[in-house]
Amino acid sequence: MAFRMTPSAATLTDQLRFTTIAHRDHVFLNPLSGPKVDQVLSMLELPQGARVLDVGCGKGEMLVRLAGRFGARGIGVDLNPAFIADARARAESRVPQAGLAFHVQPACDFPATPGSFDATLCVGSTGAYGGYRGALRALSGLVRPHGRVLVGERFWRRHPHPDYLAALDLGLDDLLDHQRNVRAGEEAGLVPICTAVSTEDEWDHYEGLYASAVEEHAAGHPEDAEAEAMWKRIRRHREAWEHWGRDTLGFGLYVFQKK
Repeated sequence: MAFRMTPSAATLTDQLRFTTIAHRDHVFLNPLSGPKVDQVLSMLELPQGARVLDVGCGKGEMLVRLAGRFGARGIGVDLNPAFIADARARAESRVPQAGLAFHVQPACDFPATPGSFDATLCVGSTGAYGGYRGALRALSGLVRPHGRVLVGERFWRRHPHPDYLAALDLGLDDLLDHQRNVRAGEEAGLVPICTAVSTEDEWDHYEGLYASAVEEHAAGHPEDAEAEAMWKRIRRHREAWEHWGRDTLGFGLYVFQKK
């Protein structure tokens, strides 16, 4: 979750709780399917035993898949303790010998040595670096020469309606379009390898799970002091998505190679 300003501790706690509930049933915390993720991960072309960093790793599914497929040794960083607990459980269940490590902390506080990773990932969490361009610069600095960078980022499919910008609490310049996302990688000195864009079906699946999880929580926990506010928030979100979002907001995975 990207914030437009540094959140207070209370605001951050509220945001983390909401996103934990909303992503209750998601494997990936973005509009992605398993086959699409597997296809894109294969484009990282990792050597056996590669070292990987995933910033904003969520439930750790990408690192677990990389460990299972390439024997990758990985580190996942995320602000959400609930997601990190889930990630550790996934790793222990499916790749217990991989030695994956997961940390609850901001990306800026993680002590990473420049050029020490074979690949770096940041999918849907570029706010950790102040935005997409900042993420490209930071992640490219952490990979070895000819290492690869995978970034997942939203983009404008068309010019957004002002009311949709208000609903998202975004400005027009906070996101680029798909082509400019690719070009931003080139401007950061990276070579584009491949892109993959979420389909309408992937978006609908993601949004449906997202909204229903919050609505079910609100209905099933009337004792929760935040239940009514959560229900109102998710209704506004659903209405904005149906009215503007399906035609306006995209999500892409971008694989780049460091020169």
